[in-house]
Amino acid sequence: MLLMEQEAGVSMEVPTISAAKHDSEDSHEEVRKRLSRVSAPPFPDPTSLGLSGFSCTTFILSVMNAKLLPARIVPGIVGPAFFYGGTVQMLAGLLCFVTRNMFGLVAFTSFGAFWLAVATLITLEEEGKLVFGTDANQVLGILLVGYSIFSTYLWIASFAHHFALVFTITALILTLMLLAMANFGVMSTVPGGICGIILAGGGWYISAGVLINDNYGRTVVPFGDIHSIPFLDVLAPKKKF
Repeated sequence: MLLMEQEAGVSMEVPTISAAKHDSEDSHEEVRKRLSRVSAPPFPDPTSLGLSGFSCTTFILSVMNAKLLPARIVPGIVGPAFFYGGTVQMLAGLLCFVTRNMFGLVAFTSFGAFWLAVATLITLEEEGKLVFGTDANQVLGILLVGYSIFSTYLWIASFAHHFALVFTITALILTLMLLAMANFGVMSTVPGGICGIILAGGGWYISAGVLINDNYGRTVVPFGDIHSIPFLDVLAPKKKF
């Protein structure tokens, strides 16, 4: 520090350039700390939306497949399939890209495309643009086989999450396989319809849990820890500490 003598003999300190620079750095550091404490709110979790669209559309078609409603109203699935199960679920999948949720991204966009494909096939067939004749069911059957294969590695990945997701993906695979066999004429659509209703229930459970837990800020709806379930914990990845 430099000392400057006053007429009265009193000395006063004048900060040097290095001292001023140090004070400036301290003030900048304080500003950075304050800004870091003001964080942006997290992006909303789109999985609740995606699962609600998937579950509702699955439930509607499954009730028809279980023959709880007359077969003549099956084309009524087109509207929900195009919008709720297709478009909304596809949108939820793309939003999972923003939240860095790879499982949601792959699952929701794929099954959003599935419902759009099913709705398109039904619409074009009803309009006479596609004429499959007696082979119409086989077109849907092979689509279901393809999605059964796809869902198998979704099932493996689900063990990295929670029991509710493992249960739901298991019901998904069974539903797809049963409906595939029904479309190939092996069996009735009733077993696949019943399994589909269970599938919709599992999807709705997770959807409700994500929404309710987020709004309450705590766990109200439990999903089940894979590591606490005998036999299943063997397939689950080890916890990171």
